[in-house]
Amino acid sequence: MWQYLWAHSIYHLVRWFPRNNRLKIFLLVMILSVAFLVPQLLVLYLDHSKRWCGQPLFEFLIVSIILTLVMIGFTFLFMVMVPVPRLVKIIFHVFGVLGLVTGLSYVIITSKATDCKKTTEALYTLSVILASITGISIGFYVLMLPFWLINTFWPKSVLDPPARTGICYEPVKCCSCLWHI
Repeated sequence: MWQYLWAHSIYHLVRWFPRNNRLKIFLLVMILSVAFLVPQLLVLYLDHSKRWCGQPLFEFLIVSIILTLVMIGFTFLFMVMVPVPRLVKIIFHVFGVLGLVTGLSYVIITSKATDCKKTTEALYTLSVILASITGISIGFYVLMLPFWLINTFWPKSVLDPPARTGICYEPVKCCSCLWHI
């Protein structure tokens, strides 16, 4: 789920910069996005990560690497495409649902994998870190979901920047990016 949050945040971050001056932020974001892959690959290639563990942490690490690669692809697309086609947005939201299901599974499996702390220390530590970040990401979307639903059923009741109205206008007048993609 953290992969979805990262790509979603980058979608909005890049649009704060003028179109003709996005090269620096583009390079920084791509370096940071690829940097998320480095610790996962390092743990993947460690010999002791393949040792026996009661929970499928190694398999979930592989799933996390795949989702991170997809995240890098979406991040690149969101930085390059202006405007983003509707089909890409739909596929991105399907990726978000997949990330939610995988993330919830990852959190549950990591919480049950305390016996793996001794046999696969690096894998367990990375799993705890990724599960924590995933939990924070899920928490963010759980907090935002009621506002998105209200805005869907009663348009412009939560936020209407042109009219400067809505129950959330004051708190987000400088960050209206929370409400759409």
